[in-house]
Amino acid sequence: MFMRKPITWLSISLIYLLSPNAQALESITLQSETVSQSITLDGTVEAIRSSTVAAQTAGTVSAVYYDVDDRVEPGAILLQISDSEQQARLEQVQAAARAAQATLKDAEQSFIRIQGIYKKQLASQSQYDQSKNHLDASKASYGQAMAALKEAEKQVSYTKVIAPYGGVVTERHIELGEVVAPGSLLMSGIDLEYLRVNVDLPQRFAAGVRQHQLAEILLPDNQVIPAKNLTVFPYADAQTHNFKVRIELPKSQAGLYPGMMVKVSVPVASEQSLMIPQQALIIRSELRAVYLLNEQGEPKLRQVRTGASAAGKIEILSGLQAGDRIALDPNQALKQINAARSPSDA
Repeated sequence: MFMRKPITWLSISLIYLLSPNAQALESITLQSETVSQSITLDGTVEAIRSSTVAAQTAGTVSAVYYDVDDRVEPGAILLQISDSEQQARLEQVQAAARAAQATLKDAEQSFIRIQGIYKKQLASQSQYDQSKNHLDASKASYGQAMAALKEAEKQVSYTKVIAPYGGVVTERHIELGEVVAPGSLLMSGIDLEYLRVNVDLPQRFAAGVRQHQLAEILLPDNQVIPAKNLTVFPYADAQTHNFKVRIELPKSQAGLYPGMMVKVSVPVASEQSLMIPQQALIIRSELRAVYLLNEQGEPKLRQVRTGASAAGKIEILSGLQAGDRIALDPNQALKQINAARSPSDA
């Protein structure tokens, strides 16, 4: 189904027409307007950030602080894994690091002494080389010990599972007391602040959508949300031949949640059309008409055929042309017609 929406509003000149037997009529002179031709598609809301947190160390789940549907702040501790083994390993590598540091300090002091004696030619080349090699080996051992210390500290930090961003917990994969290993799934969550809408676009409209880069999300309460960003995938589905379109929504958009279905209006082309205010249109069953004003300002009923409506205006497909003047208030026009009738006409 096609819809046409105004792109540019043309200025409306209000004319007050007076005749001896009539009151002033407010009117409008019609001009062609550039309108966009749109299609309405079904879209599905999804979270941009949706992830599952996995364990990075082994242990027993000792505490769980959040459950499904709970809101989580960024950096919050989701759960605790027992850290007795990690702490024991950390103490071991801390001791090894201290020993390596002491060995390195002793090797540095020994090398400084040998170097001074060697310069005075009181020590042999082999003594100098032996001291230098011992210093190099001590440096390597110390570097290895510090790397092991960092790894042990990291393993301890992994026992506290941190939320990567704020959001809502959608699924809990573990229970209190359960044993986990690296890679075990722990919790899944989504961020409700950043959402997008996915739609399937027929391939015949892909070029127009890429050109306009515009879209609107239509909510059930008639609220219209302009798209923040629009991406047309560079390939089509091999079976349906539709292009996937991803539409980003403004941050923290109220009234939308992942999994909802919404209507999406996407402009695909532009054309010139006559648009009139909806207040000027007379609707009587199947009749669609307006009061057309002649050169003397006299209203005459003119039947028209209408098209799409948007933003308080409706498209005229036939019955009027650019330059015509119509009454904005049909009731006032009818009153003028009745007032102009002679008693014999009544």
